Amino acid sequence: MFTRIDRYILRQIIGPLVTTLAIAALLLTLESMLRLFDFVINQGGPVEVVFRMLANQIPQYMGLALPVGMLLGTLLAFRKLSLSSEFDAITSSGVSLPRLVRPVLFLAAVVAIVNTLIIGWVQPYGRYAYKNLVFDLRSGALGASIRVGEFVDIGDDITLMIEESRDQGAELLGIFMERRSDDRSIAVTAERGGFFATENENTILLRLFNGVLIDLNEGQNKPRVLTFDQQDLTVRLPARETFRQRGGEERELTLPELYFERENPLHSAEIRAAFNGSYHWRIMHSVTLFILPFLAIALGITNKRTGKSSGIPIGLSLLIVYNEVMEAMETAVQNGASPYMTIWLLFMLFALLSLSLFRIAAFKVGGEPLAWVDKSWAAISGPIRRASKKLMGVSD
Repeated sequence: MFTRIDRYILRQIIGPLVTTLAIAALLLTLESMLRLFDFVINQGGPVEVVFRMLANQIPQYMGLALPVGMLLGTLLAFRKLSLSSEFDAITSSGVSLPRLVRPVLFLAAVVAIVNTLIIGWVQPYGRYAYKNLVFDLRSGALGASIRVGEFVDIGDDITLMIEESRDQGAELLGIFMERRSDDRSIAVTAERGGFFATENENTILLRLFNGVLIDLNEGQNKPRVLTFDQQDLTVRLPARETFRQRGGEERELTLPELYFERENPLHSAEIRAAFNGSYHWRIMHSVTLFILPFLAIALGITNKRTGKSSGIPIGLSLLIVYNEVMEAMETAVQNGASPYMTIWLLFMLFALLSLSLFRIAAFKVGGEPLAWVDKSWAAISGPIRRASKKLMGVSD
């Protein structure tokens, strides 16, 4: 299917692409991990919830990293080919630059399919699962509501405080518990204890060891005091509101669901517009991957004598600006604007710019799409460098 040159170009692209994806995912994960640790600890949740939340956010990060990886992978690959004279050797053998685009477009198609699966199906389910975990933490699920050193209400008019927790809550030390009713109050202190499941999912067993129980009853002259080696107390779990069904917002809907729901007359005009904006944005996000190779190749080919690397910051800047403006276009569609005069118009302008730069590199003799940038930078930086040298000479 591919020639040896095609396979060689694919190998040159895949390495930087995978590296970029790994670095981007790592940086985004580390940034989010600190924020999630702070959130979960403040909510009193177990640490393993953080990793479950991160796992549900990884599809979101991959959707952001794939276009960057495709751009940088292709750009760095063709920059390496041009600096090592391999590009000149390939084109001198009769292989044109448009012919070299074929394996890159094949890779772009594969990445676009993966991207469509991620943003069309995996991200909606991951976002819903993430929101569900946030809801469980905030709603007071028992395993995520007991905080060390704080008095916590856990249902049945029970207040609990523990001094230390071990093995992720399996063993509790320094326990104080109070159970209240209309005319009675029971206070219990214990050296250690733990929660155990029961056959009834609405109740849980609190087993205490080496403690004292004080029974305060208004009908008695004095409280009853009981010491025990082991005491089992049944605790009815507090009733919790169940989490809503998936689809509470447009980002939780899959691509086919968006397609049908954006025309559903049962929804208000505002909701249909939000669904329509998200649908067109997701389609555009995948189609853009077919344009990035043309932009990346044009910016990656450079003069091997100078070896200037202005294509890397310019390419990343263009992609960032394009993404930010496209998000504004999505918001405009959600506010009632036409997707064809916003999202797709911006896409056509980006495609026109990318293809124009590629045309210069492919069909203009000695064409360098960024030659004017290098000349402008040289004209600006030259006087600055000369002035700096004069100032340094005067100061010396």
